[in-house]
Amino acid sequence: MAKGLLWATAEDLARNIGRVLSLYRQILRSLSSPILPMNLAARLAKKAEARAIFMLGAEEGSLHNIEDLIDTGE
Repeated sequence: MAKGLLWATAEDLARNIGRVLSLYRQILRSLSSPILPMNLAARLAKKAEARAIFMLGAEEGSLHNIEDLIDTGE
């Protein structure tokens, strides 16, 4: 039997806000790390890419896809 999509409710989305914000901050912080051998332009490009990914993910409504996105980010 195929697995159907379960759509997120407002409570589900509110429950994930803390995890997503923490993950977003952690990714941006790691991109700012001096340990990474990247110049300023590359850092800014990667940060813009991360912002775009999170903005697209914010429009997601499927619980399964939201969990997959969070797992990928972690």
